[in-house]
Amino acid sequence: MKRMMKKILRPLLWAIACFLCFLPALFLASPAGYFPLLVFLFLSLISGLYLLALNKSLSWEEGGETAFCRRGDQQSFGLRLHNKGPLVFPSLRVTLCLSDLFGGVDSTLDTEMALTPFEQREVNMDVRFTHIGEYTVSVRRMRIGDLMGIFSKEGGGGAEHVVQVLPHVWKLAGFPLSHEVNDENPMARQSSDRDGMDYIGVREYEQGDPIKSIHWKLSAHASAYMTKQMVTIGMTGLGIILDLFSSREDPEVRMDLYDGLVEGACALCSYAISNHLDHELYFFDKSRMRRSRTFQKQEELDRMVLDMPKIVSDKHDYPVEQLLHRSCVDLYGKNNVALVTSEVTTETIELLTRIHLRGRYPSLLLVLPKGLTELQEAEALAPLRSLDAYRIPWFAYADPKMLEGGKLG
Repeated sequence: MKRMMKKILRPLLWAIACFLCFLPALFLASPAGYFPLLVFLFLSLISGLYLLALNKSLSWEEGGETAFCRRGDQQSFGLRLHNKGPLVFPSLRVTLCLSDLFGGVDSTLDTEMALTPFEQREVNMDVRFTHIGEYTVSVRRMRIGDLMGIFSKEGGGGAEHVVQVLPHVWKLAGFPLSHEVNDENPMARQSSDRDGMDYIGVREYEQGDPIKSIHWKLSAHASAYMTKQMVTIGMTGLGIILDLFSSREDPEVRMDLYDGLVEGACALCSYAISNHLDHELYFFDKSRMRRSRTFQKQEELDRMVLDMPKIVSDKHDYPVEQLLHRSCVDLYGKNNVALVTSEVTTETIELLTRIHLRGRYPSLLLVLPKGLTELQEAEALAPLRSLDAYRIPWFAYADPKMLEGGKLG
């Protein structure tokens, strides 16, 4: 509405000026009374033609290769304007636009100036990126004014600056790991009821054993129920599961959660790299395919973000329980399993408990929305109290900065 009013205001002022110039003709009974109106119309024509000539004299350069920076860093992006002709630009207004992660406008910068003949000038936009992801900086609008300020011509478009904002990698001081890893024991044998695993013997049936694990032939000879003993091989190291599902609908909250989730996973990967731990990161990529990544250098963490989807609002599109279940029953899974999530359900708690009861070492990193009241935070953390009974370590944070120098567990 405001922009429409500005468009109507200029023609209205021009019409009022014409009427005022016509007033002498109403009161003077001679052709001289039309002189002010004719002069005004002539100047308007000259000003309009001047504007057309200015439009052909202006060029600008922008764009370039994709820029990379860390979340929270500030970048400066320039636009070079060039007046290629001998005319003066009395009014030139440039609007630079920064897109957000959802394709909308995050912020704009308006700059108004004048250009002398053949002058070159740079317009800079300083941007501090607060969220991970891909941004674009482009010319949203460029308005050229005429000599009299009556007419203007708008244009825009052109090349864009592409900015890939990478996660900040926080340094953990410590993380709870199994004694097998700390003692550099090459592997630990953990029990599991999964079919098809290594058979090591039998034992007497105990309450809670699955019916399918009963050795029926041996039970008939022993006159008592006997249960097959199956094992998996738990490899030393750390399995990191990244859950990018969130039921939150507010875009700003979702971007904050995304930052906390990705940077929490990166902090765990960085800790594993620094301590020479075998590790894997499990997540679903943009095509909803299960991915597993191992990193040797910190630089590889940066490229990981390119495969990451944004926050997923449909639970069926990101079934993190499948990843948890696989970590629970995988034949050569990691002894230590860390879940990074912003949503904790009853099923999540049960799966973490099952992983613990099968002799592995689960832990939980919970990302909380920013700005929660004490009551809201207490409600969000209430389900985690059941993990304390099994001594399953967990850590909750709203700001990823809390990971820096922290000891989890």
